[in-house]
Amino acid sequence: MTSKRKQRGFLSLDMAIGLIVLSIVVTLAMTWQIRQMDAQDYRIAADQQRTVAEAQVKYLKDNFSSVLNSASATVPAQITVQMLINTHYLPVGFSPTNVFGQTILGLARKPQPNHLGVIVITTGGQTISEMGIRAIAENLGGSGGFISKVDPNIVQGVRGGWQVALSSYAIAPGPGHTVSALSLLDGALTNDFLYRNEVPGHPEVNAMNTDLGMGNHNINNARDVTARNVTAADTVTAATTHTTGETYTGGWFRTRGDTGWYSEKWGGGIYQDSPDWVKVYNNKNFSTGGELWGGKITSTGKIVAYDRITTNEYISVGGLATEGAACSDRTLIAKSAVGIMLSCQQGVWKGGNTRPGSLASAGTYWGSVTRTNAGTSPIFVTAYGGNGFGGTCGNRYQMTAAVFNGSWITVTDSGHTYDVGSKTTSAGFMVPGGSSYRVTSKPYTCGDGVISLTEFTP
Repeated sequence: MTSKRKQRGFLSLDMAIGLIVLSIVVTLAMTWQIRQMDAQDYRIAADQQRTVAEAQVKYLKDNFSSVLNSASATVPAQITVQMLINTHYLPVGFSPTNVFGQTILGLARKPQPNHLGVIVITTGGQTISEMGIRAIAENLGGSGGFISKVDPNIVQGVRGGWQVALSSYAIAPGPGHTVSALSLLDGALTNDFLYRNEVPGHPEVNAMNTDLGMGNHNINNARDVTARNVTAADTVTAATTHTTGETYTGGWFRTRGDTGWYSEKWGGGIYQDSPDWVKVYNNKNFSTGGELWGGKITSTGKIVAYDRITTNEYISVGGLATEGAACSDRTLIAKSAVGIMLSCQQGVWKGGNTRPGSLASAGTYWGSVTRTNAGTSPIFVTAYGGNGFGGTCGNRYQMTAAVFNGSWITVTDSGHTYDVGSKTTSAGFMVPGGSSYRVTSKPYTCGDGVISLTEFTP
């Protein structure tokens, strides 16, 4: 009795395990079959939408001008399935809805002259799952797209290949719908995809209509790149850069060789080819209306200043000269071998303790003499004499002096007509640089008097 009960227990456990396995298998089989049925529905919906799209292309080719005239950039022309049936581009009885009860509709807008942008879109009906709309788009091929709940305002191309704003077509069917994208230019079929190869007569099919995102990938082997602005978050590497405008940087301009900045127009520049010196290229002059600051200025030639030279320290004069030797430039200063400061004065090196000026005889004359101060500084003239010759005339004198400074100006006049008293007279006067002076002597009834002159030059 005990043995039979144990056998019945084992049989019950085996049956339970078998039922569990059977239920799992049946569930998996039913899930697979449902998925297969869904996949079949997706394929059928894609095939039906593709058929409408192909018919619409033929319709638009044959009626391009009329559709182009009725469409605008913001209000598209509508092409319904019934219109395609009536014009024999679809067979009679062709359903305007897909297996999900969504209506298939064609919309054509004119974004630019002689160009129709066309989509075939589904509206209404059931909201197809995200997986379903993506599967239908895959079955439609490269022109297939879908409206996702992630962003129901745009049509997303299959696998992110393209996108279109629904506002361009003035329609918003909501998520869970599918789209086919077409494009006609001058009545010929194109699309909004970027063509890899040239299409003769249609350069626009090789042009982007929106920003191109590379997804952090490279663009390699480009020959020429033309752009308005280039923004780089990292390094820009180039063999040569030509800039027709200005260049701005928030950091350094760096050169890695013995070069720097160079003016191609004028041939000058600034560069460094040694550790210690920044140089001016081609020995060009360096000019500024401001100041030059430095720890030391060294010149191998002249230093010329058109204004005062000021120092808060000593001036070290290295030029040596011999006092009394000839010199040719009155602006020069030097020092003697023992350090006495010398300056070039009247063609001679003189020290600061030299007695200033020189006194020289200017000759003896009778009656009248006129002389000129050829220098630029004034001189002091002394005239002596004025007496006649012999006898009574030797005891009489008369002397007049005048300086010419635009006109003759008398500076002294004296006379004596008696036979007793003073025998001679003298007069002193200044003569400006470049001016002439005249001295005359006519003693009373004695004819010409004697005139002796001396000139003091500072």
